[in-house]
Formats: sequence, C-alpha cells, structure tokens
Amino acid sequence: MSPKILKKFKLFVDGKGYLGIADELTLPKVTVKTREVTSGFQAPIELDVGQLEKLEGTVTLLEYNADMMKLLGDWSSATTPLTARGAIQAQGDSPVPVVVTLEGFFKEVDMGNWKDGEEAKLTLQYAVQKYKLQIGPDTIYEIDLYNDVRKINGKDHMELLRNAIGA
Repeated sequence: MSPKILKKFKLFVDGKGYLGIADELTLPKVTVKTREVTSGFQAPIELDVGQLEKLEGTVTLLEYNADMMKLLGDWSSATTPLTARGAIQAQGDSPVPVVVTLEGFFKEVDMGNWKDGEEAKLTLQYAVQKYKLQIGPDTIYEIDLYNDVRKINGKDHMELLRNAIGA
C-alpha cells in the first residue's frame, strides 16, 4: 500500500485565484493547550484546559503580488477568506479531494532576499480565526475561535463547556 501524495493545489484568497503563483501553503498546527499536573501522581500528566494554542499559517507566492500585499492587517471586513483545494492520491487509487477553508487576516509580509534571475518570493503569515479541513466526504476539523467551537470529526469538544456557562 502506498501513501497518498498531494497532487494539484489551488489557492483562493479573498475570492481571487492564485494558480501557478502560490508556491506553498503552511496549514495551521492544531495543538490542544494543556496543563501539567504532578500532585500525587508518580509521573506528570497533562490535562486539556479548554483552549487551543494560537492558530496561524503561511502562504508563499512566486512573485511580489500587490493584491496580496495590500491585504496586510486589513480589518475593513471581518476576516479575509482563504481556500485551498488539492487532491491526495495513492498509486492505483482514485484522487480524494482536500479542502481547507480559513478565515482571519494577514499579519506579516516577508519579501525575502533578492537574487538576480530567481523568483521574488513573497511569504505572508496568516492569523487564523476559523479553520475547516475536509478530506473527501469527512470534515476533520471545524474550529471557530469567536464562537468557541472545536469540532473534530463532527464532535464539538467545547459544547458542554459553552452550555455550562450559559453561552
């Protein structure tokens, strides 16, 4: 059995496509924030404290793109939508669609180094407020920080806490 390889990748930012310009996308790392407890245990244990670590990602383009650079810190709308579409495929299998939907804002622009004869790469760091990951028919993650939603595989890990505080 061979691993599924990401094939084809399209990026849309604020409704505009960047096919052939978007070189790389770093997705948010999802980390549950924990607290280490040692009292009475023979070894430390970690407990979920009901939060996630900061969600952020990066987009790397093969050019200095004025439209993207102008989005830096843009709070004129609630968020800037970012959608990435790709397909994963194992040898001999049908491709499986992967869709990543993010909402947030661009917080950093890095114009990198200049070198004659090479692309003028542009890297933008993105602060994520909503994150949805779909692989085939499954919604793996659906995280909405403003509404305190953390759905993983359809189960909202925050629902009971929201209900407990009347939210």
